[in-house]
Amino acid sequence: MPPSFSGRTTLVSGNVTIAGRRTSMRLEPEMWAALKAICARERLSIHAVCTLIDARRGEGGLTSAVRTFMVKYYEGAATEEGHERAGHGSGAPFGWGGGAGRATINQGEPAETLELEMEEA
Repeated sequence: MPPSFSGRTTLVSGNVTIAGRRTSMRLEPEMWAALKAICARERLSIHAVCTLIDARRGEGGLTSAVRTFMVKYYEGAATEEGHERAGHGSGAPFGWGGGAGRATINQGEPAETLELEMEEA
């Protein structure tokens, strides 16, 4: 089922340790999943990745910096071949809905499970 674009979000609070200090962030479940996937691919803990992001962020909050980092990470990984495999450019960028020309997004293998304390917001 696709996420809702109705303006309602379900943010999930998660605790991370940055440079030895515990803090929390609120992200959408899809953002947590994307962050976990990046951490698994880079073979770094979520705490190490967030510490690196925090050290390089300018003004603004950590959560915003994490979201920006993820967009830049996936933007850098996007290739023409990857877009073709995902069916991008067919007029159905999310692979939702029916009808001719429907794109199918291949999610691949699940990422390695990473520990993260979460509580529903």
